[in-house]
Amino acid sequence: MESAGEVIICFESVSGAIMAEEALVKQAINVRVMPVPSGIRGGCGFCLRFSPEDAGRAAAFLAGSGFDVGGAWERSGPAGAYRKFTMDMTDGGTDGER
Repeated sequence: MESAGEVIICFESVSGAIMAEEALVKQAINVRVMPVPSGIRGGCGFCLRFSPEDAGRAAAFLAGSGFDVGGAWERSGPAGAYRKFTMDMTDGGTDGER
């Protein structure tokens, strides 16, 4: 069964990634801190991973809470390549650049 995909968001600091994870968990968003996958350059070396369905809600919350996001990537299926996209951190959507 193929995975529905995932979104990762990189942060400028490890402490920022950990604090963002804790805050998102309190918002009932299923999220996990993990090392940045190979092939992606950005941030502190750690990122948050969550489902695409939670991307808008997570982005809106992070923007409203002042977290310093370093970049966002999306992957479709377990073997798919990551594609960078720009999250609209003002309303939690994407700006169409994928």
